[in-house]
Amino acid sequence: MTKMDELALNGGLKSKTSPYHKPNRYGDLERRYLMEAIDDGCLMFSGGKKVGQFEEAAAEKFGCKHVILTTSGTVAIQVALMACGVEEGDEVITTAIADAGTFFGILALHAIPVFAELHPETMGPDPAHVESLITSRTKAVLAVHMAGIVGDLDAFIAVGEKHGVSIIEDCSQAHGGKWKGQYVGSIGRAGVFSMNESKHMSTGDGGFVTTNDDAVARIARLYIDKTYARGEVRRGDEALLFAANNFRPNTMTAAVALAQLERLDENVARRDEIVQRYYRELGDLPHLAMPKAPDGAECAWWPLPVLYQSESPPREEIVAALVAEGLPVNTGLSPNQGNLHTKVIKAKRFYPYSDRLPHFLKDTKYDEWSCPTSDGIRRSVIRLPVDFRYTDQDIAETIAGIRKVWSHYFGSN
Repeated sequence: MTKMDELALNGGLKSKTSPYHKPNRYGDLERRYLMEAIDDGCLMFSGGKKVGQFEEAAAEKFGCKHVILTTSGTVAIQVALMACGVEEGDEVITTAIADAGTFFGILALHAIPVFAELHPETMGPDPAHVESLITSRTKAVLAVHMAGIVGDLDAFIAVGEKHGVSIIEDCSQAHGGKWKGQYVGSIGRAGVFSMNESKHMSTGDGGFVTTNDDAVARIARLYIDKTYARGEVRRGDEALLFAANNFRPNTMTAAVALAQLERLDENVARRDEIVQRYYRELGDLPHLAMPKAPDGAECAWWPLPVLYQSESPPREEIVAALVAEGLPVNTGLSPNQGNLHTKVIKAKRFYPYSDRLPHFLKDTKYDEWSCPTSDGIRRSVIRLPVDFRYTDQDIAETIAGIRKVWSHYFGSN
């Protein structure tokens, strides 16, 4: 056995011979638009031009009537839920595993998060399990396109129409994905997007809401701006129509978002090239299951979640060997171990200084182990690196490192 064949974990040479290629994702276009925003002489959304320019360009891009820029993806969820009529005590179904923003946006409205199983093939919410959780109190379903894998929107829309609940697409990890040729975020009653540093479009932090519903758009715009009806009434005559907040974006965020939007197609196309290569060159490995997108889905891949399907050696040993090869793999489908396992949910910990339960949660009970399929996915998932900046050499060495580890543990194939 050569030093190259021996696992780096055991003293062999690493498969990744050089750092991953990740140049600054912000460049001349961002600088130009930022300077235009500064030259406007007003960075507030209501005085500068860039927020309106981004919202108009994004609406045209994603094929929807309205885009409302917000300060984060979590805020976008809260805004969309409010605009779709979610109130205190209403139930909103989301996924058992996802970023905490999915349920924090629900709790912020004093609504009740209800957690559905992930589908073992798509990693997104299971439409059948979602439907089984609908009650007379259900107001909305937050359908998460997990890891850029577009979910079966026909199924979700059918569930929404059958039961009279709003379907809100969480596109935070799926910018530019499509369902049967139509962009995600334009199919449900509303869509929500995140633009933090890891997303397909990044402004450092930021988000936006998409919708074709005029009433939803109006409430969303009022809600992010303390219900100020700008331009409709004189200063001093604001009615303050309902309780709202200040989630207003500034023109600097919009300037960067506009530049990122113009690069989105190239970004998504490169991610797809990388993932298709993973499927071709790793699809034959034993004990490794690739996710299966539903027919009609055009995915906007994020890190690729694959399932390790063996108990020997344990997943942690496999991951340690991959990391030792220089590969940035991890086991976190979300930053936490699953929403039902967080203190916020299982202990209903709402306040930082006491265990006092807010009124709207007092009669709510959560079973930490009520989503066994999702827990099984959590215990077996390995996330493979995907970044639009990676070179072909980066991907070749990543694949070589994975195959090297598999060969060591499972023999040649």
